[in-house]
Amino acid sequence: MRHKLPTLFPALVALALTVSACASTDATASSGGDSSTVSVDSPTVGQCHLITTPEEFSASSDSRPPLACSEPHTSQTFLVTTVPQPLMGQAERPLHEQLQNLTNRLCSAAELRKYLAGTDRDATEGMAITGYYPSRSEWAAGSRSVRCDVLLASQGQAPRETTLDLKGALAGPHSAQIRLCYAQDIKDGVLSAEGTDTTCSEPHTTEDVSAWFGQDASLVSLAAQQEKCLPFVLDFLKVDALPANVEVRPIVRIDGGARAVRCGVAPLQASPEPWTGTLAPLGGTANGGVANG
Repeated sequence: MRHKLPTLFPALVALALTVSACASTDATASSGGDSSTVSVDSPTVGQCHLITTPEEFSASSDSRPPLACSEPHTSQTFLVTTVPQPLMGQAERPLHEQLQNLTNRLCSAAELRKYLAGTDRDATEGMAITGYYPSRSEWAAGSRSVRCDVLLASQGQAPRETTLDLKGALAGPHSAQIRLCYAQDIKDGVLSAEGTDTTCSEPHTTEDVSAWFGQDASLVSLAAQQEKCLPFVLDFLKVDALPANVEVRPIVRIDGGARAVRCGVAPLQASPEPWTGTLAPLGGTANGGVANG
């Protein structure tokens, strides 16, 4: 998983911050007057929700009832906690900006990693973290509950619906839906050095193993990059030696003039072709190189 773990959710944390800047400081997601709404004072870990707009993504509160996770949903609660002191003691609910900053502290990527059953080698794509707090009236009544949700979004940053239960998802058979992979251009049977981020459930050429290095003179050649990445690929596959049907496949990412080598893995192919699924082991068992998910 990426973004400060060493990193988790690289693009979509930016999405959450971007839409927050546009939201009203008194924003509260509601159901347009639906009398079936429930209080945020009783959130439960594992509940699923349908968040449909950027305004709802970045709202301070969400009063709509949860859905069954077997129904289409866009977010899932991975942690329920409490507003700490000194904010807990305020008579009035803190400002929207204060709550957003509090989310960064309370709804940590480390907690989400545990909920997803992720390891240091698991990188995710299309996910972001947000927190929902009591409404102003609920706060005045004494509620201090915090609902930490993981949100799913498409490459176009629109909410992405799923019927996947995210609890333990990175150790399960459908983890390709949330894993980070890269789609590289193929020209005359040769892969481009760079790749576009995508989920592993979509056609791709390389799967990320959540390890990267600044590219210096010692990492110019592909062989040097593969040697540097090999231990991380073995850790990802949970094997002691690279299977004969798998290859280390690093990509190069250029950001602001800086070049980084991102370590990846792929099935060994006579000529490169897009593939779908993940090489990640199921439930922590070693993977011999067969894609799943």
